[in-house]
Amino acid sequence: MLGLFAFLLASCGFQLKSQVDIPDAFLSLRLNGDDQTMIDTLSNILKQNGVSVVQDDSAPEIEIVQVQFRKSVEAVNNLGIATDYAYRYLVEYRIVDSSGTIRVPLEPIIQSGSLRYVVGRELEVEHEENFLKNQMANEIAGRIIRQLRWL
Repeated sequence: MLGLFAFLLASCGFQLKSQVDIPDAFLSLRLNGDDQTMIDTLSNILKQNGVSVVQDDSAPEIEIVQVQFRKSVEAVNNLGIATDYAYRYLVEYRIVDSSGTIRVPLEPIIQSGSLRYVVGRELEVEHEENFLKNQMANEIAGRIIRQLRWL
């Protein structure tokens, strides 16, 4: 029964969100950029999709040009203590093929989120901030990788 269900899902084109059909020309990629968190996140997702991450200068490249993670106060209580924070994660990237042709010009991706701060629960908030940042990085990396299927 389970096998039949899997067959039906596969035959209708269903794929898990993290799985991307990547063209053969991009099955070996170089990652370039200064933000190690984004490079590591991209590398992990690429490997999950069967892509080899290489150091070869002649390989197609995803270049992370700029990364910004910003936190700002969204609301304060009657004592002037911040109670809500807004987060903005911006990544600018481009994709270059093995001949040096820019296939995806410089493009920004922005993810936003927010968290409520509870006085006395600083460690929880720090943990939630890290979790939120990782989730935002995964979503951005996934969006970058999904661009490959159109090249």
